[in-house]
Amino acid sequence: MIKFLVCVTLLCFGISAEGQLIDFSRIKQRKVRKLMSENHLANQKDFNGMETACFAEGEGYSKNSMTFLVKARPEAVWYAYRNSTPKQCWVGKRVSFGVLYDEPEKPLVYADGPYGGMKVGQIIFIQLRLLKGLYKLAVAHKVVAIDDAQKTLQICYMKKGASEGSQFISLRETPDGFTEVTHNTYYKSKSKFRDKRIYPGIHEKVISEYHSNVARSVIYEHLAATEIMP
Repeated sequence: MIKFLVCVTLLCFGISAEGQLIDFSRIKQRKVRKLMSENHLANQKDFNGMETACFAEGEGYSKNSMTFLVKARPEAVWYAYRNSTPKQCWVGKRVSFGVLYDEPEKPLVYADGPYGGMKVGQIIFIQLRLLKGLYKLAVAHKVVAIDDAQKTLQICYMKKGASEGSQFISLRETPDGFTEVTHNTYYKSKSKFRDKRIYPGIHEKVISEYHSNVARSVIYEHLAATEIMP
């Protein structure tokens, strides 16, 4: 009887013996929920079983490289990349933020929840809106490296996804004191046609939205700080 009451109590509070249950009602994207289901994710402990499919030298990857200029100091821009919420970054005509896994002991980061900044080990689920919304695709990637001194970070795709590979973001100061952001992506899938003809255009549009959102948050913070200055 006591064991039964304990189990009922745990379920009422959304907790299982294996960790906090995922609240799928707070994840609005159907494709994200489907991808999580395909990876057998029911509670936070299940994320530990997800494996990365990172870029490896000499494995026949395609490369996509993009550069962006942000008219702000590298320190401010780097802070924005580290601390802007996923909902701020992954939003636009072609992308929306689903949910973020941080670690087993911490609650999942939902679109309507608090965020403590980017950290190694985080797994981000987003949904892409393609062909003017006629086709939607869920993507998961993991933060595997952050270098605050060099202002670089690496994100890997997850196994069982449409693509495998890595994305590298690096910042450098320009002669004008602004920030040049370089985004290099190494990727491959089971379809060479997709890699050469479809992926680059879609990827560039999604990544452009992401970097534009981060840059916008830097400008917003600058304006807010200026307004409160005496």
